[in-house]
Amino acid sequence: MSQLPKTPRSPAECLSAELLQEVVLGRTTRDLDLDFRLAQTLSGSIWRTIDGGHKWMHYFDIYDREFSRLRGTRPKVLEIGVYQGASLKLWHKFFGEGTMIVGVDIDPSCAKHTDPDRRIFVETGSQADPDFLARVLGTYGKFDLIIDDGSHVVSHQIASFNHLFLDGLKDGGIYWIEDLEGNYWEQGHRDMEPTTVDLFKYLVDLQHAVYRGTNYQDFHLTGPTRRDEFKVPRLATLVDRITFQRGVIIVDKAVQSPPLGVHI
Repeated sequence: MSQLPKTPRSPAECLSAELLQEVVLGRTTRDLDLDFRLAQTLSGSIWRTIDGGHKWMHYFDIYDREFSRLRGTRPKVLEIGVYQGASLKLWHKFFGEGTMIVGVDIDPSCAKHTDPDRRIFVETGSQADPDFLARVLGTYGKFDLIIDDGSHVVSHQIASFNHLFLDGLKDGGIYWIEDLEGNYWEQGHRDMEPTTVDLFKYLVDLQHAVYRGTNYQDFHLTGPTRRDEFKVPRLATLVDRITFQRGVIIVDKAVQSPPLGVHI
């Protein structure tokens, strides 16, 4: 194994040359078999029957794993980005009868996909407009699942999270951002630094903010110096899990308590 620098100056310098060696990332014949791959998941099987949409193939495995717990629970779903309405149909079939789905899109023509009989509603406005988002929340209340499949513009993704995570997502809910490839492409999506990916890397640090300036005795259940209150950013009290997949970030929201250590 190659030697690391004595004083690494970046995360990349903390990894060995073997781990960073450039290799070929290739596809197999099975990867290109559309019917086979879609048939492996419920969401993919449904998507196969719907016209007018675009998805990265590997999303369907993640959809099934992350969203299945909401199936049959009549969830309220907010999806940013309507396009031709294919995703609205997907979620209606995937989550089952009684699901309420609200789509938002800046294109007024997307309103034609409203279907009150199926509890599908479309509101017209920008995902980066706090007044518009506040009106949506005022009309529909908090959601069990928020999916950002909108403009894919970094500043818009960040604005939506700021306006929706605290006031628009229920405790126990899921905040999902997809199509993060725009953070790396020079096509107008990466309109600011730090990027969306940078922001959610920082959320990992916020999730662990309770440990700053402390030691194990502060958390030991029967320790003489145990502390029961800590000053942390509000977000640190609400983030249960942060998941990174290729092109996707998932944040599970749940009220947090200070961690406890115990020796048995």
